[in-house]
Amino acid sequence: MPFCRAEIEPLMIARGHPLSFLEEGDDDSIDTSTPWGLGRAYANEIWDYLGANDGWNADGSMGGREFNRVPFTGDFSMTDSAGNSWTPYTPRNSPYEFTNFKKWQPLEESDGLGYVSTQEHVTPHIGSTGRYFGFSSKEDEEAFSSRKIDGPDYLNRYDQAVRDVLDESAITADSPYKQFAVSFFDNKFTSLIPLKIAFFNRGTTKEDYTETDFYQVTVEVQLAIYNGILLAWKEKINHDRPRPPSMIRHLLGDELVEAYAGPDQGVQTMKASEWEPFIRTMPHSEYPSASACLCEGFARQVENFLGDDKIEPALEFPPGPPPAGLNASLEFASWSEISQVCGDSRIWGGMHFAGAVLAGAELCGGEDMAKSIHDSFERLKAGDESAAIFKSDVGELMVRPR
Repeated sequence: MPFCRAEIEPLMIARGHPLSFLEEGDDDSIDTSTPWGLGRAYANEIWDYLGANDGWNADGSMGGREFNRVPFTGDFSMTDSAGNSWTPYTPRNSPYEFTNFKKWQPLEESDGLGYVSTQEHVTPHIGSTGRYFGFSSKEDEEAFSSRKIDGPDYLNRYDQAVRDVLDESAITADSPYKQFAVSFFDNKFTSLIPLKIAFFNRGTTKEDYTETDFYQVTVEVQLAIYNGILLAWKEKINHDRPRPPSMIRHLLGDELVEAYAGPDQGVQTMKASEWEPFIRTMPHSEYPSASACLCEGFARQVENFLGDDKIEPALEFPPGPPPAGLNASLEFASWSEISQVCGDSRIWGGMHFAGAVLAGAELCGGEDMAKSIHDSFERLKAGDESAAIFKSDVGELMVRPR
């Protein structure tokens, strides 16, 4: 994972497991006589299998396109043998005209160098076509994948919800702690995974858990995050709600407000139409918060593995003295607190309305997925091959009704 290696490698080196064996190389050059070589070869096999079978359209082949394929695009149509269909998602609003005020609007984005682009909803199909993995039974998988949430509780009070977003942004502008949380939890692979590694690197924890335990919980939490993405995306497309910038511009226009005014600007009196969140608003609809869903699934998976929600002593991140330029750190006394701060950071940064975060945590909450995934691993360790996480005989790719 080159996108998170810089954050993970120092922690793995501290654990005595450098990532050098993960260097890119042809399968023919991998030495399968070593444990790490065999693991790498198997990982490559799984990666190739997933790319062709997981329903994400990683190679752009879904829908039958033969040439100039676009990886991961949802711009295709398919119907399965049961008659369930996926047709391309089309936003109800354009980036330039906001006419359907309860539906998502693609936002304009700039690279700061003169290139302005407009958003496309990222992978809108995966909640319908993506395969779930890791559940101990088909019944467990169906129970989780069929979860639904009600519409936003702020649907008919956006006038207050947008002011709440602006107020939160002003508070965050004066809080180094909240600003760090907003940045830190933006990427789950560079926040949740390092937190988990840091916990298992502690001396007291190493005494209680084996290396096999460490790698088992690593895969368990990655499966929980993966399954949470599919479920959150299904509900995002179902509800298709607009992000705060769209609603603030629509409802408040050029009204003067006190809010976060941008990097190094602090809180200013400004036109509401000029407000922007602390970090990039990602190109997918607002409700529910996927971050809250994934972080809750992560927390419940680790808690289930450890048998305890508490973290004693509290886990501080980053460990040791803060890096240069960083005058805040995060400290967590429980896995639930990690989930809570992760979700709240989406409110603090202005990317979500508060109700979307509550809904996301509810969607992925509970112990059912965690217990089912963990049971799969325990069965595998006991020699039950039917509990394999990735099976080659998964059958036809089916479209899940929304």
